[in-house]
Amino acid sequence: MKRTVFPIVLLAMMQLPLFAASPVSSVAPSTVYAANHSNMPRMRAAAMDRSDFKLLCSLLKEESFDKNCVKMIRIACIGNYFTSRQCADMLSLLSFDSNRLEALEYIAPRVIDKHACDVILKEFSFISNREKAEDLLRGHKHR
Repeated sequence: MKRTVFPIVLLAMMQLPLFAASPVSSVAPSTVYAANHSNMPRMRAAAMDRSDFKLLCSLLKEESFDKNCVKMIRIACIGNYFTSRQCADMLSLLSFDSNRLEALEYIAPRVIDKHACDVILKEFSFISNREKAEDLLRGHKHR
């Protein structure tokens, strides 16, 4: 775990500044709303670029325990945004639905294209967990 925390923290720092006027990556940006929950858009967020995401996935694959992967995902969510496809790819690297739900708690607020969340829901084995995942993507806590 120690050898992989530094690269994840470095990955999180590489994504600063968090927002761009035009998309930095090839992924279409999404509107991020102001903290006071007004309907006025603040800025647009871009998803983690392909090379950084590829590095993150390779680090997750090297980790043998799901709990450590969830910790790494939690760190990667600091300062990064993800597409639904990227989210699904990360969740697919975890072995159990319970760990996928835990990871989704951190990832869900950082997903920029929630309209395409079907790909995320397909990663869950049980209908009850899919429903919990759908609630998380809508912004509701599942616990």
